[in-house]
Order: sequence, then C-alpha cells, then structure tokens
Amino acid sequence: MVTVVRTPMRVSLFGGGTDYPAYFRRNGGSVIGFAIDKYIYISSLLLNAHTDYRFRVSYSTVELVDRADAIRHPVVRALLAHYGWDQPTDFSIQADLPASAGLASSSAFTVGMVNVLSHLKGIPRTRMELAREAIHTEQALLKENVGVQDQLHAAFGGFNRFDFSGEDTFRITPVHISGSALHAMTQGMVLVYTGLKRNASEVVAEQLANTRARKVDAELGHMLTMVDEAQKVLESGSGESQLADIAALLHESWALKRGLSSGISSQRINELYDHCLRHGALGGKLCGAGGGGFLLMVVPPERRPVFEAAVGVRNCIGFDVDFHGTTVLGRM
Repeated sequence: MVTVVRTPMRVSLFGGGTDYPAYFRRNGGSVIGFAIDKYIYISSLLLNAHTDYRFRVSYSTVELVDRADAIRHPVVRALLAHYGWDQPTDFSIQADLPASAGLASSSAFTVGMVNVLSHLKGIPRTRMELAREAIHTEQALLKENVGVQDQLHAAFGGFNRFDFSGEDTFRITPVHISGSALHAMTQGMVLVYTGLKRNASEVVAEQLANTRARKVDAELGHMLTMVDEAQKVLESGSGESQLADIAALLHESWALKRGLSSGISSQRINELYDHCLRHGALGGKLCGAGGGGFLLMVVPPERRPVFEAAVGVRNCIGFDVDFHGTTVLGRM
C-alpha cells in the first residue's frame, strides 16, 4: 500500500528572525506569512521480504540500504531512529521547486515525513503536534539553526499570524482578509529566482550569534512592531493602495533584515533586487534565511509583462495560498 503526503512550502512576510528561541524566549516574537501551492510530496511503500535491500530512499539521489542508520538523508535517518521504524520501506520524495531556496522546503519535508511515519505507525496527531515534532527533529535531533514558523506554516497551511513566547508557547491567529482581497494581493506578487542556493542553517549562524549577544535587538524589535502594522494593513482594506502599503513595509523590513548578519544578502542579490525595482516592482524582500533562493517582489498585474521581460519569464513564479497544510492525499 502506498501512502502519499503533500506538504506546502511557505512565504514569510513579516517578523522573520523573531521566531528563533534565542529571541522570543526573552522578548516574545510574531510572524505573518502564508503557505503556498508549491509542495513537497512524500510517498511510502511497504516492501516485501524478497527485495535486495531494506530501505529505498529516492530524492536527488537514490539510496538502497539494509539498515536505517546507513541512510545518508539526515531527516529520514533521524526520524526512522526516533520512531523506531524498521519495516522495509520505499520512501520517494518529489518537490515543485528546488531545495535551499528560502521557501522552507526543508521544514516542509520534515513535517511531511513526520506525517508519513505517524500514519504508518497508526499514531493520530493534531497539526500542532506535527509542527512540534518537526521542530524537535530539526532543533534537538539534528541541531539545525532553525526557527519555529516554517514548521507551523507547513502543518497548518493558510494565511496566519503566529505569536511565540516563554518556553515555546505558540498561538495561531488567521489573518482576517477577504478572498477577493487575498486574490488581488497574491496576483500582485511574484517569486523571482536568484539562481543561488544556500544552506539556511549555515547562513543564519552569524545572525543567531548576534541575537544571543543582543547585538540586533533594535532591528528585531522594529521588525516585531511591523507585524502589527502589516496586520492592520492586510485586514483593513484591499486594492492598489493595500498592495502599495504592503510593498513599502516589505521594502523597509528587507532593509532591516540585511543588518542582522553579513551573510543575508550579497552584491548579486542587491543588484537583482534593484533591477526588479527599476522594472515595475514596488518593493519586496528575500525569502527565508538569506544568501540566495527567491526574492518575493510586489508587482502590480498591469506591470507584470514588462517586469517578466526584464527579469526573465523562467525566473518568475506566481502562486496562490494553500489552505490545507500537510495532507494525506490517499492510500492506494
């Protein structure tokens, strides 16, 4: 029997950086963002006893191994050990967009893998449990430098504000925006591929060191207040003025984010960002930890043809919001 789980990637709009425990356990944190209709797919198939291997893991490479601890993929290896899964299984992974691109594909994969193994073991889990299990996997088992928003977006889906405080107390609040206003906003946004890949955990190491030393408290505090500002804009109107206001806030947030560490941006990224502004974008930001991946740019629909011609149609990706979160598509 094949089990297929689909898990969305995400776009973080405001508050990124305040979702790391090193910050929110002292000051509280908040983020606003949404899951998008670009997905990680994980399928699992229980194998019979006559195969020449015990585990097959297929992603950008194919692993055929006899022991779970011989699997090279760190998330798969860690979760099989954590849940004590030793039945012969084929795990196949596919994705709509490339990894290491700032859209939280790594956390989406971890949430999806937790979901797959939970179903294989017959363990019912709420969406919050799926997110917390993924956070534990990345932070405690793998010792990755990650925050907590990506796993929540992947688990819940939708357009949400997440607030963090104390010893990992999380609160989820849907952003109250009409369907027509949300459609107008996403139609005015485009993901622009920088052509650069990076390891998010490595990029964010300097930022976390600065956060622990309280060197960037002023910048993070300002970014935190922008979450409230953005929520008011998002929930109070629609149309061109709303899009322009969000673009201005994103531009301001991006200027602050670049001050968190030296690895967040580069001359190449800054030049591409400025190129986007010169050809119709109102504002934007780099997605994720920084260092590469995708820019999120606000481009009014009437400017889109000129913008895509200047930036390159193949580098531009439109999207809609995913409202389902990680989902078991079926068992066949």
